[in-house]
Amino acid sequence: MAHALRKAMAYLVARMHLRPIKKIKFTFDPYMKDAVSIRDVASTLHTPSILESNQGTILKFDIRSDRKAPQMDVEFNDGHQLVFKTTHLTELDILDRLFDFVDEKDPRKNEGPELVTKSSKASAGKGKGRKR
Repeated sequence: MAHALRKAMAYLVARMHLRPIKKIKFTFDPYMKDAVSIRDVASTLHTPSILESNQGTILKFDIRSDRKAPQMDVEFNDGHQLVFKTTHLTELDILDRLFDFVDEKDPRKNEGPELVTKSSKASAGKGKGRKR
């Protein structure tokens, strides 16, 4: 079972990006045991490969000692807001649900693949030129 969870996490982390996200705010009390999953999500989203996908995304932390339930507020570029109450969720649950929303709102999703034709290859190679 643990192997399957690690594999699922690796798959999500490899595909995760922040392109449609404007801001993520993590609010938690570090002394509560329910805050473990939100802290793990925050550290996962801080990996360089994910952060480089949108350098304009703001990651903000609101660390409190008021025994409130941990939550993650996500604000998208289109103004849509999403709130995760993470008390009984695992890191995998949070990342999986976040990836669903991020993938749905991805601005690159509707772009077609770049077509490479013979003429575009030839014009790209012209700058190198051969000596005659």
